[in-house]
Amino acid sequence: MADEVRNLAHRTQTSATEIHDMIEDLRADASTAVQRMSESQQFSQRSVEVVMQAGQRLAEITASDGDIDNMNQSVATATEEQTSVIESLNVDINEINMLNQEGVDNLKSTLRACTSLEQEVTQLRALVGSFRI
Repeated sequence: MADEVRNLAHRTQTSATEIHDMIEDLRADASTAVQRMSESQQFSQRSVEVVMQAGQRLAEITASDGDIDNMNQSVATATEEQTSVIESLNVDINEINMLNQEGVDNLKSTLRACTSLEQEVTQLRALVGSFRI
């Protein structure tokens, strides 16, 4: 019976050692798991920060798009105003050209009248010259 008690004690000690080793392995594995979870949490937090920064940048881009749209609208409005002014200038220039042409036509008519008057004066001098006293 003493052998059985010794064998039982030896097996109990062996089992206790194995259980102790298993517990140590579990503690080491748990510690590794906790460390990896902590690292994973840090990576997750960093990912959240990056996503938030990307969201902010996207919001800035969206706001910039609004500014660009407003600038495009301003450019379009200015272009329309310039087109209107140019059309008005074209009308004025065409009117000036017509008035110039009328002026040229009037000058030609006046020149013809002057030429005709000069011929009549020449004829009148000839007639008056034929009447000598």
